[in-house]
Amino acid sequence: MDNMSKQDNTLSICNHVLQLDSAIRFVARIKDRRVVAFSRNMSKTPLLDSELGNMAHYWASVKAGIEEMFDGPLGKTNWMITAKEKVKLVTLFLDDGQLIFSLDVNSDHDEIIKQIQNLNMPL
Repeated sequence: MDNMSKQDNTLSICNHVLQLDSAIRFVARIKDRRVVAFSRNMSKTPLLDSELGNMAHYWASVKAGIEEMFDGPLGKTNWMITAKEKVKLVTLFLDDGQLIFSLDVNSDHDEIIKQIQNLNMPL
């Protein structure tokens, strides 16, 4: 598969995840600490400007790297969540990176995470 096809496939995965629940605000796929594709819920007003959004994505990948230091003694991290006053930020750990997404603050993050993990498709 060429790079363009991989990018299109990754974007379609982000779009598919975004459609699972109306509480999902944003979805991005991170590989090697870089966002390789993302999709945004256009019915929701972004809470971060572009610069802060980029910093948030980078910080999610840094936190993921720190979590991986504990994988040996504690086992692999499946997911982590940061609950803010206005939004929940979730990182799902994958074999080759992370899937990050933001949720409305009152959403059922456990149910949404289960839906994503139960998708019958590679993330």
